[in-house]
Amino acid sequence: MVLVGILIVSFFPVANAALTAESAVQSTESSVPPNQTLLVSTQGASVEFGAGIFSFNRSSDRIIWKWTDCPNKCFDVDPLGDGETLFVSKTGEKKPFQINGSDSYNWKATHLNRSTGEIYRQFSVPPETHDIDYLGDGRYIVANKILHDSAEQAWLREAKRQGWINESRETHSHLVYIYNATSDEIVWEYRFVDHFPKNAGDGYANDYTHLNDVDVVDNGSAVLLSPREFDRVVLIDKETKETRWTLGAEDEYSTLHEQHNPVLLSNSPPTVLVADSGNDRIVEYTRRNGSWKQTWIYKNELRWPRDADRLPSGNTLIVDTGNDRVIEVTPDGEIVNTTEIAQAPYDAEIAGLGDEPQGPPMYEIRGSDTNTSTEQVSSVESLQRVWLDYHFTASWILPTWVDPIAFGSMHFSILSFGGLSSCGLDTIWRSSVLYR
Repeated sequence: MVLVGILIVSFFPVANAALTAESAVQSTESSVPPNQTLLVSTQGASVEFGAGIFSFNRSSDRIIWKWTDCPNKCFDVDPLGDGETLFVSKTGEKKPFQINGSDSYNWKATHLNRSTGEIYRQFSVPPETHDIDYLGDGRYIVANKILHDSAEQAWLREAKRQGWINESRETHSHLVYIYNATSDEIVWEYRFVDHFPKNAGDGYANDYTHLNDVDVVDNGSAVLLSPREFDRVVLIDKETKETRWTLGAEDEYSTLHEQHNPVLLSNSPPTVLVADSGNDRIVEYTRRNGSWKQTWIYKNELRWPRDADRLPSGNTLIVDTGNDRVIEVTPDGEIVNTTEIAQAPYDAEIAGLGDEPQGPPMYEIRGSDTNTSTEQVSSVESLQRVWLDYHFTASWILPTWVDPIAFGSMHFSILSFGGLSSCGLDTIWRSSVLYR
């Protein structure tokens, strides 16, 4: 009876969290100034709660518009002006085929007007596409990170059979391509396997690049790429496809570790702001005389951040995925705005500033390349971070209402029955990596 009582008490936080989990707010966009409108995409951490694209009033943190036609994954979101929005997501439309033995969905790029609901264009993209940018004149650049050539070919066959793309279209895994939606053809592409060995990153037979971001920069002459598994940011010449420079190197974790969504703040000297996800920090690097120097870092209590934008004010907008929030911090690390949003936020933009605003680099703000760290973590906070990181890893395969307290109660209950095996921990880790 004592054991039964312990289990009932320990599972109370879990049950309470499930019963009090809030449903999404139903609302429509109102006349909020563009510079006070925050767009956020959420990846979602469980299929039962889904994900979406959300528009917030930054003054009140109230949701003023949303799009939730996806089971659990929305990635890049770009404001294009006049209420236009571009995003890529895993839609709920059924697909009559499977990839690698698991259920699949129709991945689509959606270009719409938030105010009117009008969809200008919607077209299929390869599974797991993380980023797509509009280049104008019906052209879109796509970051294709599909895991295997076999999966890519399965997608291609079905896309052609369904009439989503024409019979002449051919793509392969791990590439960047420009798609002309008007003519339905690929007009430019860059294949990683032509420039990097197949044993780079996570290995070609596994995840290889996990490409998560692409930006056309330098007046359209160059492309900034973020192959996460390479632990580096790469700038290539669009015409020659040769590498202009790289920031970081595979497994050189002191520089970058599984980064996301870099932004080129300056061409001369090259300056990159990037979410250094694996190191739980935001970093800025400046390149002078062929060498990179870290010129800014923010790390206070971040967990797996996946986006950072420098605003014109000099502040930095950060998507703190593991803490379910978007924050704005000053150059000195002071948080001046916080928007809380559950279900793993992935990307955030302020509508009035367009896609990834290129605010001033830190050397302009401070007048020098002096590195400044904002990290202040006590030993108690360090232990707390270890637990929160463990919960965050597990959250990718747990219902979203299982918060850190409920997660702790589950562990106490399991330990009461004889302990949590190392095999179980390994299963949690391996399963969660697939969703990040």
